[in-house]
Amino acid sequence: MRSTRNARIGKRSEQQAGDQYLAQVLKSSWLRLKADLNERMRFESCEVVFTQDGLFVIGQQRALYQMIAKPTIRGVAIREAVGGAALVFQTQEGEREVARFTLPYIEAFRQALPAIQAWIEAEAEGEGETETRHGASSAGHAHGQAQDHEGKSVCASCGKRALPGRRKCMRCSSKFAMMRRIIAYCRPYRKPMMYSGALVLIAITIELIPAYLIKLIIDAVTSPDEGSRSAIIWLTVGLAVAHVLSTGIQVINNYLGVRIGGKLMGDIRRDMFDSLMKLSMRFFDRRQVSQFIGRIQGDTEELKNFLTSGMIQIAMQLVLATGILGLLFALNWQITLMILIPLPVAAGMFFWLWPKLNSLWYSQWQAVTAVQNVIGEALQGIRVIKAFAQEHAERDRFDRANENLVARMVSMNNLWMSVSPVFSLVIALFGIIVWYAGGRAVLDGHMTVGTLTAYTTYIIMFLGPVQGFGSSLGTINRVLGSGERVFEIMDAPIDVPDRPDAIAMEEVQGEIRLENVQFGYEQDRRVLRGIDLTIRAGEMIGLVGPSGAGKSTLINLICRFYDPEQGRIMLDGCDLRNVRQDSLRSHIGVVLQETFLFDGSIAQNIAYGAADATPEQIMEAARVANAHAFITRLPEGYDTQVGERGHRLSGGEKQRIAIARAVLRNPRLLILDEATASVDTETEREIQEALARLVQGRTTIAIAHRLSTLRGADRLVVLEQGHIAEVGPHDELYARRGTYYRLVEAQKQLTHTAPSEVG
Repeated sequence: MRSTRNARIGKRSEQQAGDQYLAQVLKSSWLRLKADLNERMRFESCEVVFTQDGLFVIGQQRALYQMIAKPTIRGVAIREAVGGAALVFQTQEGEREVARFTLPYIEAFRQALPAIQAWIEAEAEGEGETETRHGASSAGHAHGQAQDHEGKSVCASCGKRALPGRRKCMRCSSKFAMMRRIIAYCRPYRKPMMYSGALVLIAITIELIPAYLIKLIIDAVTSPDEGSRSAIIWLTVGLAVAHVLSTGIQVINNYLGVRIGGKLMGDIRRDMFDSLMKLSMRFFDRRQVSQFIGRIQGDTEELKNFLTSGMIQIAMQLVLATGILGLLFALNWQITLMILIPLPVAAGMFFWLWPKLNSLWYSQWQAVTAVQNVIGEALQGIRVIKAFAQEHAERDRFDRANENLVARMVSMNNLWMSVSPVFSLVIALFGIIVWYAGGRAVLDGHMTVGTLTAYTTYIIMFLGPVQGFGSSLGTINRVLGSGERVFEIMDAPIDVPDRPDAIAMEEVQGEIRLENVQFGYEQDRRVLRGIDLTIRAGEMIGLVGPSGAGKSTLINLICRFYDPEQGRIMLDGCDLRNVRQDSLRSHIGVVLQETFLFDGSIAQNIAYGAADATPEQIMEAARVANAHAFITRLPEGYDTQVGERGHRLSGGEKQRIAIARAVLRNPRLLILDEATASVDTETEREIQEALARLVQGRTTIAIAHRLSTLRGADRLVVLEQGHIAEVGPHDELYARRGTYYRLVEAQKQLTHTAPSEVG
């Protein structure tokens, strides 16, 4: 029995020691990452914890799964697979897989990877400053901007993702610099804001007068003399005048605030939208639309409120507190010194709370963005959600994001609510000190009752700004967060900029030449490899190839939505990078598979990009596009409202309006990307007739799913795995029995089309 009990005690002691050790590990950690899969690919939560000595994988109920000493680690990588990924370390003994996780966790591991690499590459403590084998990949790079293994910008302080062009992420960037930048929006409105500031100073001065007048009234009542009655009358009139003046100034200030606020918000929104319009396509590739809407609406409103009222309110609180403090010293400097004793405690709490609240605000912003993204994606894909009966799954996805947001909000509120009572206690100490010391002073004859009343009134007024500083803390954090989100858009680099000496091409013949063009959306994934191709002016080219061969990418490069990584694209002998983008695209007409129509009339959509078009020109373009007939059958004709994204029209009708839009533009270069892929046979025939008229005399590049629709092309360019496999007319390529022949035969088998129709 005793041995069994001793064994249990020993086991319990070992467990306690293990718990204490893991607690120490967690306490000394500099990075903690959560994962959600075990080695059998089943859902099981664990945490990868990094300390200066090594890494630890801790499971549920603080079970230690793995431990790797830092000196044995040689490298780290994220190995991605379908539906998830794994964190893998190279050690002296070989490769070790540390954690597995699903797609939602991948981004967190990617962001942490540069910091982990820097940690691995750092020399042992005491052997000099930390260096890295790859300076550009280190999160602590001393010069320029740090980058990770993918060439993406990372924070020089914490190793997390940062905006290109910035050395630090939003969490680590200077708050004072951010505040200066926000306040800079007030510069165009210096005069009205100076008037507003002057009115605030006058209002503060007037606000300090009534308490002193009350002191004089009470002293006149408690110690009457011959002039007391007339003095009370004039002092009462003075009180009334002070209140009337204060109200009038407040009305004028509110009027100025509304006018300035509307203009400020307009300026910020305009700058944000201008920045969005200037950004290249790469910026939007991995971002969701909903987050931009939230920033343009919510964040600009937050900045406007701060600049027009919040900033003035904070300044007013500072001036008011300073003025009241001066009066308190004038009334009784001994008591004033006594009440200042609790202030260092409040100041210490303020500086202790600031970084914690800032971190929590940043986390809450991330959670809010995640919720907005889920909502935006669900609303945009509502048709697919309902078609696959995935409402419950989407609710679960929203619940996870929402629960995360609630948890972040609760954490922040818990911190604030735990500190708020201490602030209240500090404030209560002011009153206790005043009543004790003031009461003694009145009894001893060193202070009149009126002076004590005025003093207590000023103390109450003084507590207002003191309490306001606490709420201002939250206001400033919210404003800084909004400023970061706003300036993230404004500061985002333009991947495809116009050169300072870029030219405008007034006349275009339409010859396109691609020389050794190589491109990839990701640095390690090439989509196009060494493309050499010349398209003659007025020639129609059909791009053919399996899905993912690079057809749409080639069109994106010709439109200069992206620039090639190597090689160049020439238009009439001029490198596209030397041509202004607006000039280039003024000569290009595009008809895409997914036609986008703006919420407006049919006429407005046809005239998009040709605002000076006459009604006759719009109708002529519609006739060329075989759209005039169906438009005139509509009750409101060309004034018919198409609705958001053109949802009131059929796919074929939208496509013909898109063709009319291209006709009206009268481009020299025409891009047709699957223009007939999503319509029925009869509609396709009408669209093909319209396209046949449209391509006359224009350099045309067409992509089509149905290869038979490209038989009329002068040449077909067959792409395969990013290379040009074949070039030539339909009959010639089909006779070669190469890649194009295989594509045609495969389509025959799928569609059961007779050989005479395709081959």
